[in-house]
Amino acid sequence: MLRFWSGAVLRLLAVMLMASFAGAMLMRIAPGFSSDDQELNSGLSAQSIQAIRRAHLVDSDIPHFYGQYIASLVRGDLGTSRSLNQPVKELLRERLPVTMVNLAFALSVGWLLGLALAIAAQTWDIPALSFLANGLSGTFISIPAAALALVFLLLRWPPAFAAALLVFPKIYRYTQNLLQQSSEMPHVLTARAKGAGPWRILTWHVAPIAFPQIMALVGVSISIGIGVLLPIEVVSDVAGIGQLAWQAAQARDLPLLVNLTMVVTFVTVCATLISDAAQRGFKRSAA
Repeated sequence: MLRFWSGAVLRLLAVMLMASFAGAMLMRIAPGFSSDDQELNSGLSAQSIQAIRRAHLVDSDIPHFYGQYIASLVRGDLGTSRSLNQPVKELLRERLPVTMVNLAFALSVGWLLGLALAIAAQTWDIPALSFLANGLSGTFISIPAAALALVFLLLRWPPAFAAALLVFPKIYRYTQNLLQQSSEMPHVLTARAKGAGPWRILTWHVAPIAFPQIMALVGVSISIGIGVLLPIEVVSDVAGIGQLAWQAAQARDLPLLVNLTMVVTFVTVCATLISDAAQRGFKRSAA
C-alpha cells in the first residue's frame, strides 16, 4: 500500500508539472499573447506602456518563466496576477471554495439522479420508465454547457443544478449498462430462476459485481463535473475559478492561468487516485 501511495504522489506531481507547463506553452503560442488591451488606453503614459510590454516580454520566455515560477512555488509564493494586480493565493482563497461547493452539489445531484433512474429502470421492467430515463439522458447529454447555463440564467435557476443535469447522463448511461451486464451473468440468472426478488438480486448479486467499476466512475465524474461547471460559471457570472480562468485567458495573465491549471489538475488527479485506492481496497476485501 505504501508503494502505491508513494507512486501515486510522484505521478500526481509529474502530471501537475506537465499540465501547467503545457498550459503555459499553449498560452504563449496563442495569437495575441504579446498584446494587451491596456495599451489602447489613451490615458497611459509612454513609460506605462513600455512597462506593460516589458512584462509580456518576460513571460514570452516560457522555460525562464516556468523556472522562476517553480522556484517561487517551492517557497509558497504563487505569484501575482498581472491583470487583477492581486496575489494569486488570495484569488484562489476567494474563488476556489465557491467552485468546490458548486461542484459538490452538481456531483451529488447528478449521481443521485443517475443512480436512481438506472436502478429503477433495471429493477422494474416498465417501458415508460426506460423511455423517460433514456430520453432525459439523451437530451441533456447533447446540450452544450454554455447553452444550458444561459437558459438557467434567464430563468434565474441555480447554475449548479445545470451542471448536475449535465453530469447525470454520464452517470446514468454507464451505471445502466453496467447493471445490465451484471444482471446477465450466470449466477444472477440462476438466482432469478430460483425465484429471488428483484431487490434481493440487485443487492446480493448485481451490486457486489458492479460496485468496483462504479467506484472507478467517481474520479471520472469529478473531471466531468469540472469540465461542465467552468463554462457555466462564466456564463452565469459566478465568482468561481471558471470565471477567473476566463478573465485570465482574456488578459493573457500567464501567472494566474498556470496556477489555475495546477489547481484543476490537482483536484482531478487526486479524485482519480482516491477512486483507484477505494477500488483496490474493495477488491482486496472481497478476495
